[in-house]
Amino acid sequence: MKTLTTLAAIVLTATVLGCGGGGGGGGPASPSNSGSTNSYVVSTLALAGNSLNAPKGIAIDPQGNLYVADSGTNLIRKIANVNTSPTVSTVLGGGNTSYSSCLNSVLDSPYAIAVDSASHLYVAELNKPAIRYADCTASTTFSQEYGSVNVAGLTLSNASGVVLYNSTLYVSDAGNHKVRAITDNGSHSGTTSTLAGTSGGYVNAAAGSAAFARPTGIAVDSAGRVFVVDTDNCAIRVIASGQVSTFAGAGPNNLGTGPVACGNTDGAGPAARFDHPTGIAIDGSDNVYVADSVNNKIRLITPQGVVTTIAGTGVSGATDGSGSSATFNTPTGITIDASGNLFVVDSGSSTIRKITVPH
Repeated sequence: MKTLTTLAAIVLTATVLGCGGGGGGGGPASPSNSGSTNSYVVSTLALAGNSLNAPKGIAIDPQGNLYVADSGTNLIRKIANVNTSPTVSTVLGGGNTSYSSCLNSVLDSPYAIAVDSASHLYVAELNKPAIRYADCTASTTFSQEYGSVNVAGLTLSNASGVVLYNSTLYVSDAGNHKVRAITDNGSHSGTTSTLAGTSGGYVNAAAGSAAFARPTGIAVDSAGRVFVVDTDNCAIRVIASGQVSTFAGAGPNNLGTGPVACGNTDGAGPAARFDHPTGIAIDGSDNVYVADSVNNKIRLITPQGVVTTIAGTGVSGATDGSGSSATFNTPTGITIDASGNLFVVDSGSSTIRKITVPH
């Protein structure tokens, strides 16, 4: 089984907001599901000067600006004018103090990012024990630790996924094999609790007894169910009503023993196979999109749990075109705009790919 260290080039997540992105429903439009794979068209954003270096996570704000966790440069980049002439700027990182003004702050392996309705940022850094909250919109900017810092049992390890739903930030705490919830306390410092998970493994059970193996991507549907990409178990898990179950993929078995059932198969629920997926986003009709990193594919899971491949041949590359002929190179983060189109971090090629979704 691969570890997060060996997955350093691919592990991430992507998040989007509740009403307009990867959390709650009622925001982005959803596909008609009546077209063929060729109805999904993949293109590459033309970013000047090869602006990104091993990006991982991505999020979108209400104005349609993209925010990218650019892991190779330890920066958060903003991409404006996405559908016309994309422009790239740095909004967080590049300074010399751990927590300071946005452009004087030092980031350490940013992997995932969420953005709220006011364009405030929540950043998961692989080597930080807490989430970073940053307000880079005002004339006086700042970033600070967010969550219960240095509290026994609540310190994060290799945080690899964040999604904001209402006033709660859900975090995939990959190094601890847990899913955390951080509730804002009114001063943007937050209080951390454990939503689900114990030690590493694969157990479907009550949240306090369930087990994950390096959870990464995380998103929330319109009913408030939390979907988790269980990367090392090659499965998509869901937390609802205090219980953890498997939505798609098979994992090893419910006792957490035996080989993990990784693979590359479309199908319903446990018949489907993924290979160390990472990113996840959910549209307004609760369709789930997954960046299936090792398979170099983008997968769609219907609310009924049926998995299909909408883009990618499985061969590593960076070819644009129809879904069935396009290629990706280790897709990691994924987000959805207000029209229901997808933006994918193609980490291996350091590009952002757009998938136009049929409606």
